[in-house]
Amino acid sequence: MSGDEQGSLLKASSAPTWTVMITLYLAMMSVGMGQTVVFAVLPMLGRELGLDQLVFSLPFSGFTFEPREVAITSLSTLTAFTFFVAAPRWGRLSDLWGRKPLIILGLCGYTIGTLVFNGVAYLGLTGALAGGVLYLFLILSRAFHAALMSATHPASSAYMVDVTSVNERTRGMGKMQAFNQIGVMIGPALAWFVHISYLAPFFIQAAITFVVAMMVWRYLPALPRMPRTGVKAVKLSYFDPRYKLYIKLSFTVFCLVGMVQQTLGFYFQDLLQLDGVRSAQTFSMAMVVSSIAMLVAQLGVVQRYVGPPMTLLRFGLPFMGVGYVVLASSNTLPFLLLAMALIGFGMAVTGSSLTASATMAVESGEQGGLAGLLGSTAGLGFMLGPLLGGVLYQFSPAYPYWFAAALVLVIIIILFRHEPVPLSQGK
Repeated sequence: MSGDEQGSLLKASSAPTWTVMITLYLAMMSVGMGQTVVFAVLPMLGRELGLDQLVFSLPFSGFTFEPREVAITSLSTLTAFTFFVAAPRWGRLSDLWGRKPLIILGLCGYTIGTLVFNGVAYLGLTGALAGGVLYLFLILSRAFHAALMSATHPASSAYMVDVTSVNERTRGMGKMQAFNQIGVMIGPALAWFVHISYLAPFFIQAAITFVVAMMVWRYLPALPRMPRTGVKAVKLSYFDPRYKLYIKLSFTVFCLVGMVQQTLGFYFQDLLQLDGVRSAQTFSMAMVVSSIAMLVAQLGVVQRYVGPPMTLLRFGLPFMGVGYVVLASSNTLPFLLLAMALIGFGMAVTGSSLTASATMAVESGEQGGLAGLLGSTAGLGFMLGPLLGGVLYQFSPAYPYWFAAALVLVIIIILFRHEPVPLSQGK
């Protein structure tokens, strides 16, 4: 059975039950929670561990380097790089091994990886590990965590493609994005538990993710797999003209998101003169506001829209650009929250249109590979974004957000001057 025949068979079968779909949605929700709980806690946790005080010396040269906040943002950079490397392979393997096993692997991997990271961080908080040794073990634990958990996103996206028709795909991917954004909203709310411990939010998230993994095992049916005899996983190129525009846009947009989210913890703490615990809680409130705006955009705009996805993309980007301008020029909490709402609304519209457009450009047997590429470019953006944001932040706290606003403006100009490659139909 070819990839196209398999896709036709799946879409011709009876529609999946609500139990099946809500299980898939919860998997994506837990992924969203895992992403943002880290952004809400890691900046303050890193400072508590003294990572911003690290000094690296080059032997026999007298040269020293103080990375400051970059030492903290680099942990997210490494996680994203690992995701970038691993996600395409997991996506291709999901075409052969099936979507369900990979979804479960990623969720359980997140749980195990979080426990390992928490163990290392606990040793740092108690003083058992410190300095460069602590930093090294934190890097290794984050890499292990990302290598496993990166399986869930491409496998879940490909599962949704398998069970929806072309006409239903934008709405189906939009619903997944909506639940992902609910997770994005809930994740930072866990930062309120930092008054117990900086690690408490991570332990809570690990437990939630494990419960969702058990739900996937119990309620999500396995889909027919491609025959393995004589069949190799389809390896797609990042530069395929069918979807390269969306690959570039995905990388750029998520680079900006990663740059902003990873520096906001510092920004709130320094701009509003807050201690670590209060800063984490205030940042979590801002992320909740942003995620509510994302949810409103998903339900009020994306789910009601029936036109070309490119129109949605052009509609969403200006909201992000204005949000970055407000963020860079604000010095009070109400305006900071307004900025986060604008960014969240724009990101929800942009993310859905990017994903839906790309999936229509390839064959059924290539969906897992494409999902892996999209996930990896998002990971690459989250790798370079925090690193760039950390560097810009050292010059001025507002620089990352002015840079983001300028880059969004460039993207808008390019999109209005450039027509994308026509999408394939009937995939």
